[in-house]
Amino acid sequence: MTKQASISPRVMISLGLLYLIWGSTFLSVRILLDYLPPLVITFSRNYTAGLLLLIWSIAGGHWKRMSAKHWRVHLQAGILLIALGNGFMSLAGRIVPSGFSSVFMALGPSLLVLFFWIDGRKPSIRKMLATGIGLLGIIALASQKTLAISGQEQGYLMGILYLSIAVIGWNIGVFRIQVTSANTYHFTQACAIQMLFGAFIVSLISYFHGDFELIKITALPIKAWSVFLYLALIGSMLGFSLFGYLSKACDATLVATYTYVNPVIALILGNLILDEPLSIGLLLASFLILFAVVLITTEKQKSIA
Repeated sequence: MTKQASISPRVMISLGLLYLIWGSTFLSVRILLDYLPPLVITFSRNYTAGLLLLIWSIAGGHWKRMSAKHWRVHLQAGILLIALGNGFMSLAGRIVPSGFSSVFMALGPSLLVLFFWIDGRKPSIRKMLATGIGLLGIIALASQKTLAISGQEQGYLMGILYLSIAVIGWNIGVFRIQVTSANTYHFTQACAIQMLFGAFIVSLISYFHGDFELIKITALPIKAWSVFLYLALIGSMLGFSLFGYLSKACDATLVATYTYVNPVIALILGNLILDEPLSIGLLLASFLILFAVVLITTEKQKSIA
């Protein structure tokens, strides 16, 4: 149990990078929405990162034979994490600010408590209290139309619906991978399968939605290309690589701190770069949600007979 008492500089640097990278992805998506349809952003970033991770996995000798059951789990995870998680978060980005989205997505640990409870693992009083506090935070967010992007107030509830689908889909995917022990493979293999299959599903939906007709590659400015490359290579590929490394190098509760540090970074970046307002309502709801996540992720794990 001395893992956390002695944290190496390499782990500290990796953790700091993960905070910054995943905290900035919400802002990156928000900027790209000025140039590309949301579903195009989703499938293109995941095709790029997924293909590179596939090459890394095969060339690096990390690809292992996978059981049919685990193939199904990771293909399902591609739909849940990428199509629903990434896809609907991008759709919400046209309606609500990036900082708002990041705080909403921080509801994940509370949802996992509920999913494991339904699965038969009764949570502690502390976790039940934290889940209740997190839900209060979400109610506080959902009740404030003024938090929508200017001119999008009428679509505010639709933005809430998109984010709800995103956070539920993402965390069902995480839950399914954990309960089926499908996380025993190298992260490059698992992430490549999830990203490529999820991107394939989203690209089909995007095609039939008519998004391809709106893509004008030659008209994209350097700013759009640079943000896209950052989102695909840094946000997706490097972010998942750091997460995979940290999951094996240090205690899980330490890695889980990204769920409440990322929203803080996203709120700050959104305010500094896009002038997204930090209203009292948003800050109060953020406090409730992040406090709930802290309660859940800092609880000492107990062995269960």
